[in-house]
Amino acid sequence: MGASSTNFRPRLTQDEKTAETRRRLLDAAIECLIERGYSNTTTSEIAERAGLSRGAQLYHFPKKEELLTGAVEHLFDLMFGEMKEKVSRLTNENDRRAMAIDLLWETFNGRMASAWIELVVASRTDSHLQASVSAANDRITEFINRSFQELFPRSAGSSAFHELIPHIVCLTLEGMALEGMTLNGELTTKILTALKTYKL
Repeated sequence: MGASSTNFRPRLTQDEKTAETRRRLLDAAIECLIERGYSNTTTSEIAERAGLSRGAQLYHFPKKEELLTGAVEHLFDLMFGEMKEKVSRLTNENDRRAMAIDLLWETFNGRMASAWIELVVASRTDSHLQASVSAANDRITEFINRSFQELFPRSAGSSAFHELIPHIVCLTLEGMALEGMTLNGELTTKILTALKTYKL
């Protein structure tokens, strides 16, 4: 008797195979960044984690910088896809801003944010990474403008500075997350409470 139709899987096209192989390599690169840090991430380990040969890795990403700049874009899509999904959960309740800050704080303390920090720090001395990280930051700015301005509405007569508040909030949370466990817990709570309740 032939195989059940429920077990039938259509064969991937060559383009689909290529996309899947690249995704596996980029996912593995992000895991390496999270677990080993930028300086200890090697293309050999990335290939091994992806379950691919060194030759397959070199075919898709001949140079380490190409693989890691690709990881920047992939990481952005993963992080902000997750953030968009979280933002979509927000309701029109009065505490919407507080909920949004909790979700942002959760994101900035997540595993993928650890990989992002590794790439940002490394980009200081790596021109290839610097260009990719800068482009990702431009997309972050666009996302914040589109998604968070309404959480900090401008009142009549407010200054142009007010438009920057969503960005200041996000940068504050990102900086606090970078401090990690070294940041005083009481101070963290006070800052988060102030961001949620301060009358703008």
